[in-house]
Order: sequence, then structure tokens, then C-alpha cells
Amino acid sequence: MGNNMKRIIETIEVLSRWAAYLAGLFMLLIVGLISLEIFLRTFFKTSTMISDEYSAYFMVFSVFLGLAYTLKEENHIKITLLTSRIKDPLIACIWDTIVLFVALGLSLFILYHATSMVYETRSLDMRADSIAETPLWIPELGVPLGFLFLSLQLVAMILQNIQKIGQIIKKSREV
Repeated sequence: MGNNMKRIIETIEVLSRWAAYLAGLFMLLIVGLISLEIFLRTFFKTSTMISDEYSAYFMVFSVFLGLAYTLKEENHIKITLLTSRIKDPLIACIWDTIVLFVALGLSLFILYHATSMVYETRSLDMRADSIAETPLWIPELGVPLGFLFLSLQLVAMILQNIQKIGQIIKKSREV
């Protein structure tokens, strides 16, 4: 069981890392698109006509694809008002696991509704009210993808905590 769990955790962490690379790529695309817009306006007095719109779409992908990796690296804002007072490592780990389960529930709830939103937008063939008339399901896709990766990362962290709880209990029995 331990080897399979380790493999699952490692696979999820690789997915989180690749999602972060994609998030970084979208940030670079934003920089490139805005730089192109500045260049065209400055030297050719013309515009791409889509730089604002697509920069916003790329930002959606960048933010949501970066959620899982940010969680993995523990860079989200974490309120430790209660957990800092818990001295027993077993209780602290159990509490942390409960919080992760609540976060997973919320993430899955958002994933479900974001997926429904994308499906509805696609089935209604909704498009941006812009010159590009971008099908809106494409930029919306970043939200459920981000929450899918976040949910997987939460599962990996829950599995890590379950292993940790087992180790703490095993150590306490040896003493």
C-alpha cells in the first residue's frame, strides 16, 4: 500500500508542476502579446485588436493552473490561529487532514459548477462580444482545469497526512 500511495502522490505532484509550467507559459504569452501591441502601436500606428481580451483569458489560465503548485509549495495564505496552539503532533496532523478534506470538498464543488458552466457556454455557443468573437468556453476552461489540479493536489496532501498519522501512531506505540 505504501509504494502505491507514494507513486500516486508523486504522479499528482508531477501534474501540479506541469500545470505550474503552463501557468508560467501563459504569463509569458501575456508579456509577449502586450509587447507586440506596444510595438505595433508605436511603430506602425496599428493594433492587434485582441491584446486586452486575450491577455485577460491568459491570466485566467495562469492563475487557476498555478493553484495546485502554489498549494504544494505551501505558498497560499494560511491562518494558523488554532493550529499554532496545538502541541501534540498527532492532533495537529489530524486537524490538518480535516481541513484538507474540507478544502477538497469545496474544490470539488467549484470544479463541478465550473465544469457545468463550461458545458453550458459551449452548448449555447456563447461568444465574446468583441472583434475576435472568441468562443467563451475556451477561456472558461481554465477554471475547471485549475480546480481539477487543485483537487488532485489536495488528495496527495491528504494521503501524505494519512501516512504521517500512521508514522506518528507507530512511533508512539514503540515508546
